[in-house]
Amino acid sequence: MEPKVYLVGAGPGDPGLLTLKGLRCLQEAQVILYDELVDRRLLDLAPPACERLYVGKKGGRKSLSQEELNALLVEQGRQGRRVVRLKGGDPFVFGRGGQEALALAEAGAPFEVVPGVSAAMGVAAYAGIPLTHRGLAAAVVLVTGEEDPARTTALDWEQLARVQGTLVIYMGNRKLPQLCQALIRGGRPPQTPAAVVEWGTWPRQRSAVSTLQNLAEEARRKEIAPPSLAIVGEVVSLRQQLNWFEQRPLFGRQVLVTRSREQAGPLQTLLEDQGAEVSLLPLLELAPPEGWSKLDGCIDRLAQFAWVVFSSPNSVEFFWERLRQRGGDTRAFGRAQVAAVGRATAERLRARGVEPDLLPPDQSQEGLVAAFARIEVEGREILLPTSEVGRTLLAGELTGRGAQVQQVVAYQNRPPDQAQVELPPALAEGRIEVVVFASPSSVSHFFAVLGEERARDTLDKAVIACIGPTTAKAVAGLGLQAAIQPAESSVRALVAAICTFYREQQR
Repeated sequence: MEPKVYLVGAGPGDPGLLTLKGLRCLQEAQVILYDELVDRRLLDLAPPACERLYVGKKGGRKSLSQEELNALLVEQGRQGRRVVRLKGGDPFVFGRGGQEALALAEAGAPFEVVPGVSAAMGVAAYAGIPLTHRGLAAAVVLVTGEEDPARTTALDWEQLARVQGTLVIYMGNRKLPQLCQALIRGGRPPQTPAAVVEWGTWPRQRSAVSTLQNLAEEARRKEIAPPSLAIVGEVVSLRQQLNWFEQRPLFGRQVLVTRSREQAGPLQTLLEDQGAEVSLLPLLELAPPEGWSKLDGCIDRLAQFAWVVFSSPNSVEFFWERLRQRGGDTRAFGRAQVAAVGRATAERLRARGVEPDLLPPDQSQEGLVAAFARIEVEGREILLPTSEVGRTLLAGELTGRGAQVQQVVAYQNRPPDQAQVELPPALAEGRIEVVVFASPSSVSHFFAVLGEERARDTLDKAVIACIGPTTAKAVAGLGLQAAIQPAESSVRALVAAICTFYREQQR
């Protein structure tokens, strides 16, 4: 990418709607200027050293005027850096991208426009409303409900009413009653199907569907608020059959994920794919051990061990990174056999070219104990790389059978600094419906960060989901019960179990 300003459309909300070219721009950006209605996960796609500048507009918060923003873009564009102006939807569809591009052109600052999925297309699709349909609508009109007061001529809504097709109204929530009445006066039948969609394509999407005559009242009853998009036309009648997004098993459910930021991504994505609105409360800070000497000693004579047992995906990650730093690879294992506690751990090993020799059906330390019961271990050396708070059950059982067990710290699993933890709004406001725990330490850290009273109050009102029996046992040890626990200890199985739980509830 050349040094210039890239006006990039982020799409209407769902980060998966970013284009491939938009992704490349973010991955190579040196500066990002982003709007309020941009999913913050898109910012994580940029390099760590990239400068991120918030330039959005939000009620009650002081923000840059459009002229000030234009000047800032010109200033950034003249510095010879790769600048991304990240805008919701498409930059040139009611996104003021035209004004920003003109300011850059007039200043002689190089720029490029990267289109995005517009709100009209994205929101309508996620609401189950095709903008055109054979026999129902052969035209689409995009219009704003908030015109520039400096315009000398206003939109003729009664004339717009005569368009034979679909009418999409941006930013019309405030004037919705007047706009609907103007369309009726212009000749649109009062019984024309119509809808308003709030937070379209986001997990918090909500829709009000009615007739043109009653749409404003239905939107008021459902307390629909900006950002919203109104759609008027016969195509809205197809929503009942095509409403795929809001029919997903976890749609609208408030789910709290307590994994570390580094690990939360796949779980969050799978939950959101099923319709959940996910809040993150990172309760685990993963870090290297305070000293490497003990682990290094074991790595240097890795081939002398009869077994190397990995009890978590994290143990694989940190062990392998240290092995690589010391110039080793899979050959360092020699004839040592490898055991994995569960499928997620096994997948991390396979990704590095190691097929586990032992994978117990019961994915827990108890399962490993049972699996090793059939294996001769007396007099053999067994390596267990774990966290500094790793369970000692397996080590104790193997030692009792005469094995020489080396349980060494491969990483630290610490609670975050309580003063630095910012509670997500859904948790602070008591709206969490499901709390997901993926390790025993996340359970204890939950109480440490929130405090005994608040933690118990939250869990008493929520459904507790645990990734496996070891985590569920930690929950039970606090006098609580996990309502959801998959048969297989994996992220995918955990999400499937949560979906099954709510499907059964609906039945």
